[in-house]
Amino acid sequence: MELKILGSGGGEGFPALFCECDHCKAARKAGGKSLRSLSQTLIDGKLLIDLPAATHAHCLAHGFGLGHVEHLLITHTHADHYVPEILDTRGGGFAHNMAAEKLNIYGNKDVKRRFEGTFELFPIGKEIRESIVLHVVRAFEPFTAGEYKITPIKACHAFEEDSLNYIIDDGEKALLYLVDSGYPYEETLDFINNYGKKFDCVVMDATMGDSYYKGHMNHDENKKLKEYLISSGACDKSSKFIITHITHNHTGTHEYVEKIFAGSGIEVSYDGYRIKF
Repeated sequence: MELKILGSGGGEGFPALFCECDHCKAARKAGGKSLRSLSQTLIDGKLLIDLPAATHAHCLAHGFGLGHVEHLLITHTHADHYVPEILDTRGGGFAHNMAAEKLNIYGNKDVKRRFEGTFELFPIGKEIRESIVLHVVRAFEPFTAGEYKITPIKACHAFEEDSLNYIIDDGEKALLYLVDSGYPYEETLDFINNYGKKFDCVVMDATMGDSYYKGHMNHDENKKLKEYLISSGACDKSSKFIITHITHNHTGTHEYVEKIFAGSGIEVSYDGYRIKF
């Protein structure tokens, strides 16, 4: 399985658009890996996780289009993860020769509600609408998306809706994707531990840096969760651990974050970070 982090930043990006804090100034000066766009991940070049406003910029930066993508997982409806408006160009006179006849979108009931509400106000062509299929999924109820077995799990985030994280299993490798989320609920940890298969890669939310908020993880919780998953048997020492969703409000440049995780066995992602496992 190949994982590519297209966007590694928090909800405002890093540096944030209107911000002049010391962290944002330092990131602008440092450039490179310290510049983080909105959160989005691509699996094997064909399974997409989340749809932020930065999606078009990600495609430009990484040299690909979305006409071949059949399956899109949405974690929750916050605007840095889901902007259905950009789907109004999927077909009609806007997109030609797409390899994927349909785009299947999987998410909670609010993902479907927001999609329908958006295009009730701003109607799209019949051809475009009929090419998009919405699937309401629920925590701990697996489904198949192409070659993948996908299991939504309950995320500790966006408490006004049923936020989801995902287990992605291609039959050989298993990925545990924990973005956006605070430290997982006990019922989520129990499910992870009883999944029946070792996780080869774990992607963790790292929004809070050296601070605390229930709905996001901080650096200490990232380290704690890694140790817990290894001790419980859900992972082992060969498992890859990665952090993303890094924000200017609670930590510094990429170099600064790397120093915090030095020797921990946890890799700090950046826009364009890629790993095969």
